[in-house]
Amino acid sequence: MRASTARIALALGFGVAAAAPGARAQTTPPPATPAAAPAQAAIPPEASAALSKAAGVYADGSAHAAAFTQIYTPAGFATSRRESGTVWIQSPQRLRFDYSAPDAKVFTYDAGEGRFFSPEDKQLTVRKLSADEQARLPLVFLKKPDELAARYAIQVDGSNAVLLKPRASDADFAWLKLAVSADGAVEGLSYEDQSGNRTEFRFEGWRTEKARPPGDYRITGPKGTRIVEN
Repeated sequence: MRASTARIALALGFGVAAAAPGARAQTTPPPATPAAAPAQAAIPPEASAALSKAAGVYADGSAHAAAFTQIYTPAGFATSRRESGTVWIQSPQRLRFDYSAPDAKVFTYDAGEGRFFSPEDKQLTVRKLSADEQARLPLVFLKKPDELAARYAIQVDGSNAVLLKPRASDADFAWLKLAVSADGAVEGLSYEDQSGNRTEFRFEGWRTEKARPPGDYRITGPKGTRIVEN
């Protein structure tokens, strides 16, 4: 896998152990402890309202599409890598990124499984994503606020973005921010992993389209594609 492809895979929660030396092995998250209950009750009303409003917009079964820009900044570097394309979100938990610049790539997600296809490498990587890896995807707002509160401390930061910080000490990322407009449209999602690498997604021009078939969210690649499962 080329360096540019590895960066995209890492940013989307793909191949974390391979792309990030020293990353912790994925384990099944422990069940919520009684201490999580007070935190759930303490979700700021603004955060709960924003998450509920976003869920209301995107949970109608339609395919919601937008132009996206992805900005990846490695820890300790001032320069960033930008990539762009089109994203589709479709409830209950379906997602598709079609990258168009600077390189064509496709990432799809459905039912806990991520698929990353690189035409340049003629390779399809298939991976079951952990709960923390799934949280990095712009689907996190489709979960109920109380469900999120069991795993994350939820706040509203100075920019009115919803801030999620993992309760588990061995989580893959340090924080995640979700920017939601007054009408419930998701304008951006950003996060920082435990190594200090930052990823930001910016979304523009949301539009509602007819629901796409399930196969569009489980890309297989053309004949001759090398398939890697991990």
